[in-house]
Amino acid sequence: MVPIFLNEVKRIMPNWTGTWAGGRTYQTKDGRKAWVIRKMVKGHRYQIALDSETERQALAQLALFEQDPASYKTPSQQRAEARRQAQEADEKVRLEAEARRRQDEHEAAYLDAASVARFLEHIKDRTPKYKKDTRYYLSAWADALQGRDLRKVEPREVLRLLAQWNTAEQKRIAALKAFCSFLVKKGLLDPAQDPSRTLTVPASRPEKALREKGYTMATIETLYRALNDQGSRDVLLLHAKLGLHESEVQRIAAGEGKLVLVPGHPVISGTVKFVHKSGRVHTLSLDAQALAAAQRLQTHGAPTPDQVRHRLRLACEAHGLPRVKVGELRHSFVAWSLEAGEAVTLSGNGVPLALVASVLGHTSTVTTKKFYDVSKVPSMIKLPLNLEHPEDPQGIKSAA
Repeated sequence: MVPIFLNEVKRIMPNWTGTWAGGRTYQTKDGRKAWVIRKMVKGHRYQIALDSETERQALAQLALFEQDPASYKTPSQQRAEARRQAQEADEKVRLEAEARRRQDEHEAAYLDAASVARFLEHIKDRTPKYKKDTRYYLSAWADALQGRDLRKVEPREVLRLLAQWNTAEQKRIAALKAFCSFLVKKGLLDPAQDPSRTLTVPASRPEKALREKGYTMATIETLYRALNDQGSRDVLLLHAKLGLHESEVQRIAAGEGKLVLVPGHPVISGTVKFVHKSGRVHTLSLDAQALAAAQRLQTHGAPTPDQVRHRLRLACEAHGLPRVKVGELRHSFVAWSLEAGEAVTLSGNGVPLALVASVLGHTSTVTTKKFYDVSKVPSMIKLPLNLEHPEDPQGIKSAA
């Protein structure tokens, strides 16, 4: 039987039919007998329609009422209260789950266009080729991961994804680890949830390490004469004469390598100074030809590394030369210096840095160079390398 509460009793104005121990009774519209508790307890008037079906049940409810009138509820009220509490509990669980979902979504780490753009900005000082390759490999990883939250990707899954590619394993792993390391440093990814945490970048293949690197001076001289592009000749010259990294040549062209003239010396015509990200200053002495090439690159800009590689490849093929890679000219520079190089100093005198370090008791020239070498014009290695082309401009600028 549906209970009738106090206000309902007043509104319906039941037709009272009798009394009982707890109050009064009335007859419902469908002819059933209903019991109503009507009591005055400690100044409070109670009128509660019971949902009992017999007087015995009503008396049992009366006993419960008398134990604690203020807290008493009929069985139907208790069931309604239980349903309400259950609904509230369900709603609380739902809201907490939604809050966790939103928090989880907020903390999620994705390999997407926005995060890759931030990472590329972070490595903006790296070489264009490195950034281009990294963007390519991260794009491939993004396609493979299909928008998954990196925190929920297990290392074993990364290994399975890696197995789908047959090439560039080392670069693919290095790109992913560098990206995840960036997220960890920015507090966007917990190290324990880094999907690349168990991956190791494979060492260079032994056959590559054992392969003979470098070229003869005659090969580079022939290649220089065969190049029709002045910018490519200037890039080749700086690699060959100074043993520079590709990034250092690009920095010279971008104006990040400061050129300073050294007047009056028969061999050393200037210097170029780099300031590395670590703060370390690296200065090299240049002869007139290298200084002029550096000045031209700063004035007109350098061809891209891809353009240089393409032009070198075409020239080598056209003249039957072995394939020349500018990255390996650094090895050639070392070999040429050891075999035929001549040390040139500003004064014509001076001793090697290693001897100075030995006299000072330094176990390495690193300390001597870093803390004690204040020379503005360092020694230069002069090579018997004749790089000539009929279209090369002559002379250097009077100011750099």
